Amino acid sequence: MMRSLSSAVAGLNTQQTAMDVIGANISNVNTVGYKGSRTSFQDVISQTMQGSSASTGSKGGTNAIQVGMGVGLAAIDTMVETGSYQSTGKQTDLAIQNEGYFVVSDGAKQYYTRAGNFDFDSLGNFVLPGSGLKVKGWNATDGTLDATGQVTDIVVPAGKTIPATATTEMVFINNLSASASPGATAVTSRDVYDSLGKTHSLLDTFTKITDNTWISKASLSDGSTVTNPMTEITFDNAGKMSTIRQVEVGTAASSITFAAATDFQLDNTSGSVHSAYYTVAAGTPADVHVLKAEFTQVASNKWTYTIKDTADTTNTLRTGTVDYGITTAGTYTDTAAATALSVGGTSITFSMTTAGTAPAGSTFAAKASPNTPAYNTAAGGATVKPIEFSPVGAAIVKVSLNVNALTQYGTDTTVQASSQNGSTAGTLESVSVDASGKIIGKFSNGQTQDLAQVATATFTNPGGLDRAGGSLFVESTNSGFASIGISGTGSRGEIQAGTLEMSNIDLADQFSKMITTQRGFQSNSKIITVSDEMLEILANLKR
Repeated sequence: MMRSLSSAVAGLNTQQTAMDVIGANISNVNTVGYKGSRTSFQDVISQTMQGSSASTGSKGGTNAIQVGMGVGLAAIDTMVETGSYQSTGKQTDLAIQNEGYFVVSDGAKQYYTRAGNFDFDSLGNFVLPGSGLKVKGWNATDGTLDATGQVTDIVVPAGKTIPATATTEMVFINNLSASASPGATAVTSRDVYDSLGKTHSLLDTFTKITDNTWISKASLSDGSTVTNPMTEITFDNAGKMSTIRQVEVGTAASSITFAAATDFQLDNTSGSVHSAYYTVAAGTPADVHVLKAEFTQVASNKWTYTIKDTADTTNTLRTGTVDYGITTAGTYTDTAAATALSVGGTSITFSMTTAGTAPAGSTFAAKASPNTPAYNTAAGGATVKPIEFSPVGAAIVKVSLNVNALTQYGTDTTVQASSQNGSTAGTLESVSVDASGKIIGKFSNGQTQDLAQVATATFTNPGGLDRAGGSLFVESTNSGFASIGISGTGSRGEIQAGTLEMSNIDLADQFSKMITTQRGFQSNSKIITVSDEMLEILANLKR
């Protein structure tokens, strides 16, 4: 009976411990990141009243006769299974999907937690509110993160600013019409920034020179000087951008010449009209102009013509009459006064040369002469120079043109400058966190920048971590060392921002365990009552 009393007392103690664990679990049912516990029991030493015996030739073996001495506590295990997730919408609330722990510290000791209800304090420290523990990770330097070094306290100062950045690239998209005539233009504009963050309106004019060839000319809306303003862009027969070359305009053109018959021919049909386009360099500094010469037949072998600058078609630069064979058969003669054209402030001589004898009945077509190029392009498609200009008080701005996405189809011209990479100075407005734990800042200038990265840790035996209160754990001799790194790598789960992991307590399970624990406690107390009654009977035997 004394054994039964001892067993019953042991049973009461273990059932009470089980109820303590259940009580702790239920009380933390709404604790962020809480990991529940469970109790496991085991029997304790048994008293052997008779040992076992082996079988002999005449008798079989017998088992030992043992009486158990009660129950003991085998373990209180931490249940590390993931709890349910709750969306909060707050970007600094973080949850880890699957394995991993956040790393926090008080400066002297490192802790691990699944509770990700973090926030920034007045100094920009990323902390666990309530305890003030600082979240560990890696801070970025000028937007560059290095997650290979030791973790440190994450700090994002309030009111953080980023400097202005000068524009270095402008990207063009959409179409330049293949149906456009030579001389057709399209103008785009976009603000670019200098090193101080001041804006400058950069215009880019695309002018069609010949089939599949356009010239892009850059200028500033305020008229400031632009260096390397022009590039030549060609397209292949599928409408895709083919080459881009630097246009290097040298000395202005001095003359335009209608050369051999293979270069300039006219259809000798009454009333026929032909147009020829000429690209010339004129002005100081020399600039590219596309001139249109339009010829109209007014009699057999006789045409009148006008020459205009396609950039200003309201002004006629020159008019005249061309008579084929007025003197010697096969000779073009210009009957206009021998005055020079004035293009961009530059005087250019206009002349005809012998074209040869035209066979009877031939049909002629007007086309531009290739003998008077207006610009020189870098041989072999040499590297295109960036557009340059010098703002007052700021560094020289150098802008490269990215035209790789341009097309030339027969549809309308829709070219536009879609983006540029410069910006004004900016002040931090908000932060977000991606799946790898990067804290990304959004600034008032529309730019984003990596500010820091939250570290996560895994253990070979997370159930072996010791509880430290406040939903915190610390390493133990049986948990293994923390493997700290970037979330989403190795066995570390990804981070979900705007979400918190709730307690992994299942109330239905806890209530059912509470019932069985209560019954176990009640049964053990009954053993004591019955044993006491038996002892009382035994004591009364002497009466």
